[in-house]
Amino acid sequence: MIRPNAARGNHGITSVAESRSPSARSNLPRRAVRRTKMTTARFSFLAAALVVVIVCLGFVSIYSMLYVTSGMDKPPPNRHFAQVPPTKAKEWIEQVRNQFLHRYGHDYAETLLQKGVQSFGSLDATAVRMVEAAQENRPFVIAFSGYSITVGRGNFFNQSFPFVLEQVLEEPMRNILGIPLVVRNAAIGGIPSFPYGFCLEHFLGADPDVIGWDYSMNEGPRDSSVLEAFIRQATQQLRKRPMLIMLDRNVQRTSLLEKYTSSGYLQDAIAVSKKEVIDDKVFQQNPISEGFQDWDEFGAPRQCPGRGSWHPKRQEHNMIGWLMAMHFLKALERAYELQQSNMQGDSPVQSKNSDNSVAYGKPLSPKVAENDRRVMEVLYGHKKDNGEYTVGDLSCRTSFLPATDNSKVLPSLTVSGFVEGDLDIMIDRTDDHYKEGWVLDVSKVERDTKRKVEQCGGLGYIDMKIALYGIPDSGKLRLWLPYEGSATYDENNAKKWFENIIICEANEKRSDKACKLNRDLTVAVGGEEVSDIQQIKGAAEYLKRQTCVSVAIPGNAKVTPLGSVRSTDGRPLSLSDKEKFGRNDNDMGLIVDLTAKSTVTRQDGACCISHVVWEQYS
Repeated sequence: MIRPNAARGNHGITSVAESRSPSARSNLPRRAVRRTKMTTARFSFLAAALVVVIVCLGFVSIYSMLYVTSGMDKPPPNRHFAQVPPTKAKEWIEQVRNQFLHRYGHDYAETLLQKGVQSFGSLDATAVRMVEAAQENRPFVIAFSGYSITVGRGNFFNQSFPFVLEQVLEEPMRNILGIPLVVRNAAIGGIPSFPYGFCLEHFLGADPDVIGWDYSMNEGPRDSSVLEAFIRQATQQLRKRPMLIMLDRNVQRTSLLEKYTSSGYLQDAIAVSKKEVIDDKVFQQNPISEGFQDWDEFGAPRQCPGRGSWHPKRQEHNMIGWLMAMHFLKALERAYELQQSNMQGDSPVQSKNSDNSVAYGKPLSPKVAENDRRVMEVLYGHKKDNGEYTVGDLSCRTSFLPATDNSKVLPSLTVSGFVEGDLDIMIDRTDDHYKEGWVLDVSKVERDTKRKVEQCGGLGYIDMKIALYGIPDSGKLRLWLPYEGSATYDENNAKKWFENIIICEANEKRSDKACKLNRDLTVAVGGEEVSDIQQIKGAAEYLKRQTCVSVAIPGNAKVTPLGSVRSTDGRPLSLSDKEKFGRNDNDMGLIVDLTAKSTVTRQDGACCISHVVWEQYS
């Protein structure tokens, strides 16, 4: 039977032996048969050898390619663990523990630590964070949010407790893990959890392993709902789902941390106390332990501002930093143990900290302020049919300082109506400045306080509440909010692209006559005037004033590609105008127009825009 070549394999190419039938081959002379067998065997051997060589070369090439690629994408492996013997690691850890015992008294230090730090979740989760940082050969990052206590008012900035923590932990972290410790103090005096919590990546960076929360004086003694919203935003915005340090021992808020770690929403958290846990007898000892000496002394000179009774003095900052450091020292010790086990072939270290797909249940706080649906969805997430809540993707622009991202600031949204220029923020703005357009400015209290601090050399403070201010004479401020989601839509209906807009004013002491965003500001979105502007209750309140509003997107609002955006007087944007948006001409966005109503005056309080936040479908 004759078969088609395609059925024979080898793409129709056959060997001589295959072209002959067994009967034909049997008719050959025996010597010829042996010769044929020898030739075939020799050919098979050579072919096999050639295949082996090719395969080996292929593996070498693939390995080389993979090695080069991985070297480009990842830092070199950290082999520091393997070089640190257990006895040396233990010695470094014990050195720090002994310093703590000496500082706060051998008889009292352990009691102070037990009273001062309450732990939630798993210490192993914190240790795994450290192991991951070491394996990736990158810094371990702790970033603190908060208000004037965390800033360190009354002291030098570098005397604040975040930097005490850094000073204590930096050397053992480097010695044992072989990586640096990076601590950021991104606190801002006189602010609540929100709108800061809408813009966490802007302030804290995208990479924190641990974040701090210190807003207890602003959030009320019986309220955990704002902390709950803050946690949900943090685990959505920050890719590592960071550990939380709460400078507070409020029962409602510690109960929330217990529930969140038990439910797996958080992997690890601690609540740290201030001076209220100290036993008075420590000040009656003779001699007084080093950590309690000069307890009533601020770190900054006496004539400097910030010496309020609610602000911790220098030694209290030291104590807070040491308490935090001792908890992380335990985690560091555990991290070393885990890595040693991993190197010996035991179960590998695994982490859930980078899983950003968090599905929450309904808010667990017993008291949640009543807001309309769209505000509740921004704060706590969108409820799905199965009862789970998922937090949406937010974009934020603010000019508040300090910031890790200096490109996503308020001027980066402006199309027209904003006074460009390099006028120093410490120079008073005049009425003429305001008549030219909306201006970057700070409140009188903010500037006066900063000037007093500058008389003390600045004290190292880096926080400042810079915002856009406008009056009727400033005219219309036009913004373009870029769509920063991943989806694409064929239609220009804004509600298909954007879900919600939040606008906030600076947290400052203002009279009721001062411009209120829901009362004294005309807002148009996507070419349609907005009639539904709701104040956000509970969150974003400062001195009993609501500082943020939720702006509804009208049904007929349209998105506009950047290339079609025009100023309020019809002028197309120049190339340099468009560059600041960092987008292409075809990228979609939403035009927002803001105008102060005729009743607004500078004397009573201009309209103020400190944060622009938007939620988009993705």
